[in-house]
Amino acid sequence: MPAEATLSDTSRHWLLVVEDESRLRKELVTRLAAVAADLGPVRAAASAEEATELCHSGAPHIAFIDIRLPGQSGLEFAQSLPEDTRLVFVTAHDQFAVDAFDQGAVDYLLKPIAAERLQRCVERLRHKLTPSVLQLRALLSTLPTSAPQPEAHMRWLAASTGRRTRLIPVQDVIYLQSDTKYTRVVSREGEHLVEEAIRTLLPRLDPAEFHQIHRSTVVNLREVLLVERDESGGGQLHFREHPDVLRVSAPYMRIFKAFLG
Repeated sequence: MPAEATLSDTSRHWLLVVEDESRLRKELVTRLAAVAADLGPVRAAASAEEATELCHSGAPHIAFIDIRLPGQSGLEFAQSLPEDTRLVFVTAHDQFAVDAFDQGAVDYLLKPIAAERLQRCVERLRHKLTPSVLQLRALLSTLPTSAPQPEAHMRWLAASTGRRTRLIPVQDVIYLQSDTKYTRVVSREGEHLVEEAIRTLLPRLDPAEFHQIHRSTVVNLREVLLVERDESGGGQLHFREHPDVLRVSAPYMRIFKAFLG
């Protein structure tokens, strides 16, 4: 019996979802169970480490992997799977992924995941058209050593409405405000809603340009005109060409003043 399992092995007929955001992970598991039950049961993990534990008894034949994961990245984890494992990357817009997608080396789902796109992805998996780990490794071997790592700072935000996805240049963003699930993006072109929390967006924004002024608010420093301190220790922030006035909470006011020098 070969050391490495193949797609025909019944023990490997299960799907793996690796996504660190709980709501998105549960949503994808539910949707795959509904539209891809014939491909096998679905198991999920919140990190590469958890996924590795799940794979101890046998690797999946299909894996849906978020590129950006805490600890080991999705790209690194994907390469640890058997060569014939079919891969679908989940991304909110990652430059390495986009380059790889353009070359047809990997398949992907863009957050938030559109039903039509998921259905097309599942059909490709049924016909074994989705690239495998072997093809991903071949792509990585042709790129410079630094290329497989995601960009330090994101350049685009993806805002989806129904079947339409709008790409917003990060450089045009004025500020972002978030609750636990969604982020309101105010840009020079208008307002958009991104289905991602600010806590996951902030680490991917350039800290030289974007700064947090409140637990739920991040501003583009290039758009800031002035900050007025108030008696509470916080302040009011004014933009150069936008009428909104934002609250700067006291803890961030100290950091903000030091940041601006």
